[in-house]
Amino acid sequence: MADEVQPNPIKLMWTNTLDDVKRALESAAELGLGIDISSEYHPAGDDGSHELSWRITLYDDIPERDPDSEE
Repeated sequence: MADEVQPNPIKLMWTNTLDDVKRALESAAELGLGIDISSEYHPAGDDGSHELSWRITLYDDIPERDPDSEE
């Protein structure tokens, strides 16, 4: 089996809006970049409230391997 090449992260962004996430997805598709999106709750104030933030990482390439495959 050949060594699997991992794509390099080229940009990390944080956003609080779903519109920004959608634009990042569209841009990655147009440019042929890999993208990883995850969400995290962060403290928003002294009252114990939390705010949802989206972490977007762009990669220089799209992985060749299907992440859902059994290999």
